[in-house]
Amino acid sequence: MEDIEPVDREVGESSAGLTDELSRRLTIKDVASSSATSGPHGEILNSQTVRLLCEERHSAGDENLDKRQLVNRVVSKWRQKEKLKTTAVALVLCLNIGVDPPDVIKISPCARLECWVDPMSMQPAKALETIGKNLQAQYERWQPKAKYKMHLDPTVDDVKKLCSTCRKAAKNERVLFHYNGHGVPRPTVNGEIWVFNSRYTQYIPLSIYELQSWLGNPCIYVLDCSAAGVIINAFRAFMDQRPQHGVAGLPAPHSTSQASATGGAADPLREVILLAACGASEVLPQNPDLPADVFTACLTTPIKVALRWFCSRSLLRQDGITKELIDRIPGRQTERKTPLGELNWIFTAITDTIAWNMLPKALFQKLFRSDLLVASLFRNFLLAERIMTTAGCSPVSYPRLPPTHSHPMWQAWDMAAEMCLMQLPTLLSDPGADFMPSPFFSEQLTAFELWLQHGSRDKKPPEQLPIVLQVLLSQVHRLRALVLLGRFLDMGPWAVDLALSVGIFPYVLKLLQTTSSDLRSTLVFIWCKILALDKSCQADLVKDNGHLYFIKHLDSNDGQVDSYSRAQACFVLCVICDAHPKGQALCAGSNLLAVLLKWVRSMFPPQVPFPSSGHALLLKWLCLCLGKLCQDMPEISLMAIREGAADLLVNLLTVASPEIRASAVFGLGCLVHSCPELDTSSQMDHPLNMTPTDDRLPAEQLIANAVRQVVYDPSVVVRCELAVLYARFVRGHASHVHEALQMHQKKLVDFVRTQHQQQQQQQLHHPSLSGSGSHSLVRRSVDSIPRSGILGVPGGAGAGGGGGSVASTDSFDGDRNSGNYGTRSSPDRRRSNTPPPPASALTPPTSSTHPTSTPTPHAANTQHSEALSSSSGSGSLSPFRSPSTYAALLESIQMLALDPSPKVAKMGREVLRISQYELSFVPQLTSVGGSSGFVNGTASPQRLGMPNALSSMTQSLRKRSWLPGSTTGQSTSVSNSGRFTPGAAGSSSTSAAVAAATATTASSTPMSGSPPSPLDFRDMLGFSRHPYMLTSTGARGTDLQLNHNHAFDATESIQEPSISHPPVSSPAAGAPPTNSSTISATSSLTPVIPIPASVVYNLSKEYFSRPMLEPQASAWSETEGVTLAPWIASVDLKRKVKRIEEIETGLTRCHALFSPKLREQVYSMETGSDAITAVCFHPYHPVVCISDSRGFIKVINYYDSSLANAFHAATGSPLSEQKALPTQVNFIRQLNEQDGPMLLCGSVDGAVRIWRNYTLKDSHHMATALQAVTIHLPPAHGHPTAYEWSQSRSLLFAAGGSHPEMVYCWDLHYEMCSNMIPMSAPGTAAPPCVERIVLGQTDPNLLIASCHDAVIRIFDVRNNRSPALMLQPFRQAATGVVFEPNGRPNIMVTASERGDMCFIDLRMASSSSPSATHNGVAGQGGSSDGVVRVVLAHSKGGLSALVAHSHAPLLASGTVNQIVKVWTDQGEAVGAIRAQSQLNSHKVGPVTCMSFHSYQPLLAAAGEDSICTVYAIDNNPMGGGSGSFNPAATSFASSAGVSRSTSVMPSVVLVSGSTTTSTPSFNSSSVGPSPQAPNATATVHPSAQASSSSSSSLTA
Repeated sequence: MEDIEPVDREVGESSAGLTDELSRRLTIKDVASSSATSGPHGEILNSQTVRLLCEERHSAGDENLDKRQLVNRVVSKWRQKEKLKTTAVALVLCLNIGVDPPDVIKISPCARLECWVDPMSMQPAKALETIGKNLQAQYERWQPKAKYKMHLDPTVDDVKKLCSTCRKAAKNERVLFHYNGHGVPRPTVNGEIWVFNSRYTQYIPLSIYELQSWLGNPCIYVLDCSAAGVIINAFRAFMDQRPQHGVAGLPAPHSTSQASATGGAADPLREVILLAACGASEVLPQNPDLPADVFTACLTTPIKVALRWFCSRSLLRQDGITKELIDRIPGRQTERKTPLGELNWIFTAITDTIAWNMLPKALFQKLFRSDLLVASLFRNFLLAERIMTTAGCSPVSYPRLPPTHSHPMWQAWDMAAEMCLMQLPTLLSDPGADFMPSPFFSEQLTAFELWLQHGSRDKKPPEQLPIVLQVLLSQVHRLRALVLLGRFLDMGPWAVDLALSVGIFPYVLKLLQTTSSDLRSTLVFIWCKILALDKSCQADLVKDNGHLYFIKHLDSNDGQVDSYSRAQACFVLCVICDAHPKGQALCAGSNLLAVLLKWVRSMFPPQVPFPSSGHALLLKWLCLCLGKLCQDMPEISLMAIREGAADLLVNLLTVASPEIRASAVFGLGCLVHSCPELDTSSQMDHPLNMTPTDDRLPAEQLIANAVRQVVYDPSVVVRCELAVLYARFVRGHASHVHEALQMHQKKLVDFVRTQHQQQQQQQLHHPSLSGSGSHSLVRRSVDSIPRSGILGVPGGAGAGGGGGSVASTDSFDGDRNSGNYGTRSSPDRRRSNTPPPPASALTPPTSSTHPTSTPTPHAANTQHSEALSSSSGSGSLSPFRSPSTYAALLESIQMLALDPSPKVAKMGREVLRISQYELSFVPQLTSVGGSSGFVNGTASPQRLGMPNALSSMTQSLRKRSWLPGSTTGQSTSVSNSGRFTPGAAGSSSTSAAVAAATATTASSTPMSGSPPSPLDFRDMLGFSRHPYMLTSTGARGTDLQLNHNHAFDATESIQEPSISHPPVSSPAAGAPPTNSSTISATSSLTPVIPIPASVVYNLSKEYFSRPMLEPQASAWSETEGVTLAPWIASVDLKRKVKRIEEIETGLTRCHALFSPKLREQVYSMETGSDAITAVCFHPYHPVVCISDSRGFIKVINYYDSSLANAFHAATGSPLSEQKALPTQVNFIRQLNEQDGPMLLCGSVDGAVRIWRNYTLKDSHHMATALQAVTIHLPPAHGHPTAYEWSQSRSLLFAAGGSHPEMVYCWDLHYEMCSNMIPMSAPGTAAPPCVERIVLGQTDPNLLIASCHDAVIRIFDVRNNRSPALMLQPFRQAATGVVFEPNGRPNIMVTASERGDMCFIDLRMASSSSPSATHNGVAGQGGSSDGVVRVVLAHSKGGLSALVAHSHAPLLASGTVNQIVKVWTDQGEAVGAIRAQSQLNSHKVGPVTCMSFHSYQPLLAAAGEDSICTVYAIDNNPMGGGSGSFNPAATSFASSAGVSRSTSVMPSVVLVSGSTTTSTPSFNSSSVGPSPQAPNATATVHPSAQASSSSSSSLTA
């Protein structure tokens, strides 16, 4: 390719425009929030400045994993499977000069020229020879490398010999057979052409069938004779008969082999092409202005024929333009800057354009893009059709082409020819005259640019596309053509497919050889689009060393190259290396690794937010490219590790960008070689005996240790990449992983045997422990678990399963001396994506269970390598732990397999399957009485039907699964003090299971209406999750049976696992330990499970296949993007403003409650048979969301009690699904209130799941899921999780699990752990456990943590080293805490289980530590600092819930004694509701949770009796006042899309009377439940019955 010449200023400006567009930030902003913030509703909009979880990656479910690959996916077929070349040409001329055929009558004058030679101007023999030479020369113009054979006036034998010779020379390539029959009769109707006998006295027929058998396939026939269409008709008939007869005319042997090689039974004559000069009933034209072989002349000398024909029909012949001048046009056809070369260039562009627009795409590619000679002949065939049609003759072809002689593009050719011929006299007379180029290409580019402004996928493709490709050959127009082509390709994959189909690929491939810097950015952009559609182009790039172009561009020092363009170069290199070993080797040999590491280092430390989105894009693709370069290439990956690649990627694990973190994990995973050499010394067969080489083993173990913390990353994409990394690690370290699995299994069996022996000894010394005292036994058995660690992990609490560390099992009795609660936070570690691993996970294991030091507050990126380097250290280990990396890895894999996100859990299960283990949940055991033996997934000893619960569980374990040695009661049980343990919505401390003593009492004492006897929180065990088992899928494997504290996954169902091998049994006492059987699985019995596909790579790759330039990018996001991911759609501004108006109206009503009065219950909904654990209101729909003890979320329209939707919080399964394992939800909140709320569901086990579209039946979708607290592995237990949500700052606070003394702060905007707040200093013997978390309303930096030691700690989250204030208002832990009710600064209200409410002004409180010597509050032994008022709210005690309204002076308290009271924020009573009230019938059960509406004076209270009641508070007790609440009149109903009548409900006064009770069922409308859903009852006021009888519908 020629060097690029300097371009003009206009072209340079066009290039700069594209460069600017490519550098533009490609994000979709929420115009609603940006424009409305400055409006009259700005105050409310400022409370939510960020729209959460609205990016495409926010999809935690697995239902769209395969569907995404099919949506709008363009399957490109531009690359033909077979490209043939014409390598042999047979020329047969039957002219018999001087003798006319008997069936031809010539006129005078008539056409005589044959190959531009007059046969009458010389002797016939010489004329025939000259004509033959000219014909060969004309063909050599189009195919100079072919082998030409010629026979003049041949016989049949001559033709046969000629055909055989050409086929032998061509082999499997195409043969061209040219037949000139001007000196013989017309072909016969039987498909015979004529040749001569040896003496030229007779015409001898030659069948086309014989000719075909001699020539074979593939072949092209050019038939220049009268009635040539007869041959095509005969050939078609021959093709139709061929499949029927099967024997006659079989293809040549070479064709058969070729067909079989391609693996198809395709038509053997599919590569036969015929070009005929005229139809079956037509004769050749005899116009003297045209040559006699006008058809051959058009095919071989098109420019000469076209100019002569044009000149004969135009006025130019009157200006002296003669045939002689046309023959003297200066220049050569191969030189585009000359007149003749430009005309040939324009002719090629026009004929290509006509064919592109008239022919089907497949036919166009076959005829115009497979063979250069065939393409040239068909271009010229279009000209022959135009010229010969005017002479009454229609050339025909096979395959048949549509008529093109009247296409408008021929007028453009006429204009170009006229402009050239007008300059011809001057150019010939003055050799120094300058030739003025035609404006054809510039005009066509302008037309193409206009199409780009108005065209789309739904409109006709641009007809100028072939011309644009021809313009790429021009140095003058090349830059502009590339700019326009880049814009066209950016319109989508369909545009790239069109461009590839028209033939863009060889042009842009050749352009990579240029050295012009002006083209680089545009060429890189174009190649991004091509490779995003067709990855197979990587081979072509590598073949031509195209990778060097992109490496040079990536490492360019040119300041004009922006981050976007470098990221695009990374993507191209990434595709070149993707599963392409040759490409990886060449890129590594070209120093790509050093370039990538150089740029990654140059971007450290990453500044968040990034200076531009291009920086984040570049850093992400640097990591992905690094991974693809090293993937499955052990030499390259080892070199990368030695160059520090692993350290750089580990440092990126704390960046506040989920996609960058996921890319870093992807890169680390690719450094792990998943296909190492087989261990030939081992007797195990593939794939179980894989083990890395000695030089790779330490490095890969360090990588596995470094990513253990990622199991707690809040981003689903990051955890998916972690599963891919573990899959590669398990595949590459199969032998070590299986050894760890066997050791783990053996230790479990040993542990169970030890517990069983201890139980028997305790029963001998304490016979009273039998029977009803089994709880004490179970309690002590759990306490007897070694404090130094269980399940093969070190003592102290670790980073949960991700770090492979498990804390010791601690009873909640204040004895914390044996437990270490890990790392304390520091200011340097506030920006971390996951909770940093504790000391036990980062330091070598030791025998001490009291670490004296914690990790220094270094950056997280330095702790990994330092700690991991010591992970192989030795130490004194407890009998039940393993220092191996693989034991910790096993625990992390189990965490992933039971991840809250179904997508991550599915990939985690695949990792287990790679290690030949299958995870399945243990089915529920059934006791003698027939009731379920599980409560919340934990075996209840009192329900096993046996006096010795632990013994029965031990026996069960030996046969089936690992069951914990703890017990739980009903999730809705109340403590014996009358306090309900699951807590309230306003106070987030919840216990998923009460102590076994409760169950024991319940089993020995008949149930009554009174609460059980008191039971302190210290006697309760932590939550427990669902037992599962790992079943070996090997040929002779063993079961690895475990119980895991994690949530149920949607991909699994409760079913009996198929076990085809003997169960595991513990060895007999005194016998040597039974060694686990060697797992042997041959490759023939155990299929190799593929490694899961990377999520971040596929998601990031799709970025380049979509429009990146404006305005196409925005248009795509609003159309196809919304179809693919509806949640990325921009918010409707009008709808959002209307919602804000509704909110402001509600706030005005709340602020006007100067004299609030509690009305009778407005609505009462019976939700089923399960107790309610959490409740909240929808912000602007008349909807209440509740969760029950089984984990089902129910969305109920409280106007008519219709069930809008119901689904399981963990799996999304419908209410009718009976296989869903219970998951207790104790916290639900609304997110994105102004933009379309999502529902945040927090479980007691720390699993947080966020659902979108939850109000629409069967349309809910999990947006994301995370583990908010670190957790224990079995048989240890953790603390139930407490939550709090900050809407204004998008922060989720959580505490519980294995580190209940630590409050984790999760930033859902950046999806990272931004802070950790410890309740005590490091090394504290008994760190407190957080039970409740409360945030300030006026100052969100204030955090209040109510702990189990009855101390309330106030923190400033900006300086969390120590509490700013510590208070102890009660001797016992508070059961409810609210802060700044109604926005009152520094006011805190606490409530005790005995019924006292304490109002505290923090400005008056002392900053000294609380002491037991202080005077008690209300005689309870607490501290009186700052107490301004104490109210005995409930004289009978049992207070279980305390909530406050954010914008109204209201408080509410509820008790287990079925009492609900409402108070002002000053402590004045507003009203009370009792079940035994003398008023009308009330449905008030033992209160478990309560919640105020965020913007309305509404209160929802729910309890154990599965009834949720909504109360209203207004100003005027008689109703009708300005401050009264009128549900029917409020705009919340109409604006939210709720259809209901306009009847107005008057206020209900607390006076004696009765109300009418109606019990409408859940309707079966579009928002109703499934038929299996339970009925619900509603109690409404008589005047509201009309409004509640109509069904309601919700909109998103």
